[in-house]
Amino acid sequence: MPRPTWSGFLKLSLVSCPIYLAPATTEGERISFHQLNPATGNRIKLVAQDAETGEELSRSELIKGYEYEKGHYITVTKEELDELQIESSKTLDLTQFVGNDEVTPVYLNTPYYVYPQNEHAEEAFVVIAQAMRKKKKAALGRVVLTSREHPVMVEPFEQGLLMSTLRASNEVRAADFGKDRADADPEMVTLAETIIDRLASKFDPSKFHDRYQDALRELVEAKVQKRPAPKARTFEPASNVIDLMAALRESVGKAVDPPKSAGRKKKSDTRQRAMLLPVKGGAQPKPKAKAETAKPQGARKRAAR
Repeated sequence: MPRPTWSGFLKLSLVSCPIYLAPATTEGERISFHQLNPATGNRIKLVAQDAETGEELSRSELIKGYEYEKGHYITVTKEELDELQIESSKTLDLTQFVGNDEVTPVYLNTPYYVYPQNEHAEEAFVVIAQAMRKKKKAALGRVVLTSREHPVMVEPFEQGLLMSTLRASNEVRAADFGKDRADADPEMVTLAETIIDRLASKFDPSKFHDRYQDALRELVEAKVQKRPAPKARTFEPASNVIDLMAALRESVGKAVDPPKSAGRKKKSDTRQRAMLLPVKGGAQPKPKAKAETAKPQGARKRAAR
């Protein structure tokens, strides 16, 4: 059983079931550092100090302040902040349902897995989850976590539910992509579609790593074992594209289809390599019809839908 960070009730109208939340992500495997005194190797201690007088203070003496003008503050006491805290109702109430794709990713914040608390909650939990899945809907609601109310979205996920806290509307910046853009060159779009089709694959999260964290771990392990530090990785910088059409055509030639089985090499087609475009049939097309035969079958199918 995952370690719960919140427990309460999932409520849909008059139907409710006991649930608990567990974080869907973790940063426990990340490498983190401490600040050390280079002379002694000991950790340093951060001291609260008055920025003007230099007087040292204990953290218990500090109060919170808000700077409303440069150098001018109003103070807020702990008691005043406690008065603002919302009492937890221990209920995740599903009050509104929207399409699965209506909430844009920029609003999504922290994800939590939603689990039924016990066998008695299983039936209601499964009914709610399956109904949402069949209707292709996500639920919106609110929940109090650590004395603070959060807007949340609950959606079907695998065999259960996933809850994500949502950013408030004033925390999301509006996109500014400038004026409306004219349609791109159809032949260039076709070439880009060909590259995408050839590089298409299934999403495999195991292939995604934080390469910086991997390098940090290698460095730390080498130092702990008193081995030489690993060589720094070098990455070839991308160059500015001068001729977009030429770059697209060259990319089509490089975006080779993956082999269907190990040990079998796909025979290269010198005719296609010369054209840098897939062609239908064995005859060499005439120069005049080159642009028309360049359109891949995948693009024609999409246009026909």
